[in-house]
Amino acid sequence: MNKPRFTPEFKDEAVKQVVERGYSVAEVAARLGVSTHSLHKWVKAVKPTKDEKQAAELIEAKSEILRLRAQMRRVEEERDLLKKGRAVLCQGARVKYRFMNEHRHQYSIVLMCRVLKVTRAGFYQWLHKPLSDRAIEDQRLLGVIRDSYAASGGVYGSNRVFGDLREAGETCGRHRVARIMRVNKIKALRGYKAPRPIAGRPSILSPNRLNREFTVEAPNQAWVTDITYIRTWQGWLYLAVVIDLYARRVVGWSMKPTLSRELALDALLMAVWRRKPKNSVLVHSDQGSQYGSDDWKRFCNANNLEPSMSRRGNCWDNAVAESFFSSLKKERIRKRIYKTRDQARADIFDYIEVFYNRTRRHSHLGQVSPEAFERASA
Repeated sequence: MNKPRFTPEFKDEAVKQVVERGYSVAEVAARLGVSTHSLHKWVKAVKPTKDEKQAAELIEAKSEILRLRAQMRRVEEERDLLKKGRAVLCQGARVKYRFMNEHRHQYSIVLMCRVLKVTRAGFYQWLHKPLSDRAIEDQRLLGVIRDSYAASGGVYGSNRVFGDLREAGETCGRHRVARIMRVNKIKALRGYKAPRPIAGRPSILSPNRLNREFTVEAPNQAWVTDITYIRTWQGWLYLAVVIDLYARRVVGWSMKPTLSRELALDALLMAVWRRKPKNSVLVHSDQGSQYGSDDWKRFCNANNLEPSMSRRGNCWDNAVAESFFSSLKKERIRKRIYKTRDQARADIFDYIEVFYNRTRRHSHLGQVSPEAFERASA
């Protein structure tokens, strides 16, 4: 008789009964009508030997070791990358792209994108165009801001620079100008701190008729005057000014090497000569000896001027004049000492007549100069 031939499919299922389901060879052979010898032969052909099993386990262990080593190397790279890039983790995408471009020869792009949580497509697009449209516009505005800042002699802050840009037709916002100036470390040059207020007694010569009403409705209603000093190598140079409260314009000034009554009178004389007031004008000052002299009182009576005096030691009663002197010293003098009095006179004249009255933007006037304010109101 011919021996029965079994298909490979039959052999596989028979072997599975022994290997996978746990039946003995004898049981499976009796159940399927197969000789135990043949079934042993089939199982042996499929079931690996002990050496083969050990070899397979060794290969699997080596593969696991290689996988763990690769994972450890990747973790160490991520750790080192995080140490170097911790400053850009909370920054914008463009800052991260710049960091990636600087370290692309040390770390892979894929690794840096995964750690920094950015996309490769965005990085490669940034390589072709590193600056955004807004950054390019900021660079253009920076040039305009520097021009305005230089034209002011370095004394304009963001508000006055913003006024220049709006006047030039730019449509940027105030906060954008402040941000650009802050990032590029452009700030107004200041040299002195504000004086501390000191309370004092009222004057017995002239009452405080102004009473801190620093806003008036028309020119030549109220003037304020005061005296300050400027250091030179030749000695002190004293400056007296008269300011019209309407447009904060310096309408009279005088500079002399001595602190005499003629210093205050010459400044007031220039104001009267320039403005030629038709009605009575309130002239407010502190309680300095120059303003309490008989000559000062006679001059005021002769020119239809009404004196007014601050309380003693109270600089806030004459805050407009003090503010002007503060701006002069912060924006132009800046703690320096002039070589000669003539050099100081020329520089202060340029500040008052060229810059302050005609060009400098005043916050009280809506960021326009005193001359422009008077011209617009006229």
